[in-house]
Amino acid sequence: MNMNNEVKGVRALDNYKLRVAFTDGYVGTVDCHPMFALRDWPIVQKLRDERLFKQVAVEHGVVTFPTGYDICADVLRYYCERGQVCSQEELDAHVGAHWEAVEAIANV
Repeated sequence: MNMNNEVKGVRALDNYKLRVAFTDGYVGTVDCHPMFALRDWPIVQKLRDERLFKQVAVEHGVVTFPTGYDICADVLRYYCERGQVCSQEELDAHVGAHWEAVEAIANV
């Protein structure tokens, strides 16, 4: 998992997809539709209104929505690399594996 990412641009596409540009030059597309099933928080569920979803913006290197919901740039990078939003459990497993690898390298 890439760390210390920063978003420089975002564009909402049809069907709850985002096209995201990062400051290191990586550009990816993520399907955000799964987040409606994975996160039942009101600030996420309100984004089912595509007019609100399409008001996505970048603030201080982070993707934000008018409902107050934001997505960490490092997490968003992972979502872009896999093509869609994933569950918290999958994200935690990926982050845990990343840090285990970092620790193994540090202990060499």
